Amino acid sequence: MLRRSLLANFVGQMVTVSLGIVMVPIYVRHLGVEAYGLIAINAVLLAWVLVLDFGLSPTLCRELGSLRAGTGSKAEVGLLLESLEKLILCTSTVLFVLSLFAAPYFAERWLNASTLPPSQIRTAFVLMMLTAVARWLSALYRGGVVGIDRQVALNVIGVTFAVIRNVLVVPVIMIWPRVELFFVWQLLAIVGEAIAMRILLGRTIDIPLLSMRFSWKVLSSRAKLSLSIALSALIWACTAQLDKIVLSKVLPLADFAVFSMATLLASGIVLLANPIQQAFIPRLNAENFGGGERIRQMYALATEVTSLAVIPVAAVFAFAPEAVLRLWSAGAPVTPDALRTMQCYAVGNACSALASLAFFVQYAKGDLSLHLKGNIGFLILFAPAVVYGGIHLGAIGAAYAWLGMNVLLLFGWVAIVHRKFMAGINASWYRGVAVRVAAVVPVGLLVSHADLTTSSRIGLFFVLSGTWLAMVALTVAVSPIVQRKARHLAGRLALN
Repeated sequence: MLRRSLLANFVGQMVTVSLGIVMVPIYVRHLGVEAYGLIAINAVLLAWVLVLDFGLSPTLCRELGSLRAGTGSKAEVGLLLESLEKLILCTSTVLFVLSLFAAPYFAERWLNASTLPPSQIRTAFVLMMLTAVARWLSALYRGGVVGIDRQVALNVIGVTFAVIRNVLVVPVIMIWPRVELFFVWQLLAIVGEAIAMRILLGRTIDIPLLSMRFSWKVLSSRAKLSLSIALSALIWACTAQLDKIVLSKVLPLADFAVFSMATLLASGIVLLANPIQQAFIPRLNAENFGGGERIRQMYALATEVTSLAVIPVAAVFAFAPEAVLRLWSAGAPVTPDALRTMQCYAVGNACSALASLAFFVQYAKGDLSLHLKGNIGFLILFAPAVVYGGIHLGAIGAAYAWLGMNVLLLFGWVAIVHRKFMAGINASWYRGVAVRVAAVVPVGLLVSHADLTTSSRIGLFFVLSGTWLAMVALTVAVSPIVQRKARHLAGRLALN
């Protein structure tokens, strides 16, 4: 079942991520660079859905995980879902009204736009807010579907609506090249995705699509965990999005769009880790509810698989950034700032993906106190660094701040978490990470010294694919799990 979920999550995530990245040059061609800057800001707004969520989706996921372990009540979980829906819808109405008042300031005073008229930006901002609240409801249902471990069906829904959202919008903007219509299409697609997931969830736990049930008692009984997750999400959203907020104000909108293109490519590394985490969340929850004896084994396996997914890709981005940008788009901005930005964000995102695994152990145990303290500490360090770097050095300053913060996160905070929740694991865990990184460095150095400036995009594809495959093979070769199996097989052959 774990392999099936992992495969479904990887296929779903790869399709979704690939569409989101591949279609960007087409959006820029038909809508313009400044319009893509608005699309990038919308991505920042969608990331703040994690804050709006108030920890509701992870709480629902954890409660549904208790059903799988046989310790939860289907009726109470159903009432929890219905109560959360009402809470989200009421809050969303307030946010929509506030967006109407905030739109003029956003269009006329915050952004440095030179070609887009303020009227289009105002309309786009309101549509962005509607898209964000629709994504909030969709995130709740996604958390529920993960909790019941229907991840194959979840990915079918996700891929279907990713195609609708990213590909089928192209004929619309070709005929009517207006950014407002782009956001209308996104809104309709997200609403459709949310309805599909709600139907799947309702059929599984036997609750109707529409109801009037609501219970403060059910919500308040989960308030401690939800608020802990919410505060953690708020801090992390501030940390992860502060660079984009600062640069959206400091840089011209066209330059911010270039920065966003570079970070978009690097963000694929984090998105590669998401399906792994999504597959392991219900299992970590079930192991904890069942006594927790195998959590260490599950955590070690999750680390192995995550390392295999993110380290080779991050290494390719770090050692051959120009080749990656040229392969992505012939018209990509291959400037020194864009290349350095992508390198820093790629390595930083790989560190973030590995560090985030420690959060899921705390989440499974229902104890996020240490996680909150760590995130607060890192925000205190990161905020002044990114503000100073963004104002004085622009995109590169923010990129260095992001890299430094995530390296500190991986080698500082994770070690502290290990000592509290899995004492004695630090030496072997960090040794494994170091060995995997060291394994890919020689291949990276070779490709970094190769002259690829005259290579065609087809040639770049084969070079980068070969580099990635070599790095994957080396990462697998130094895997402790692979080595244990090899020793076991050698022992059996010796005995025979």
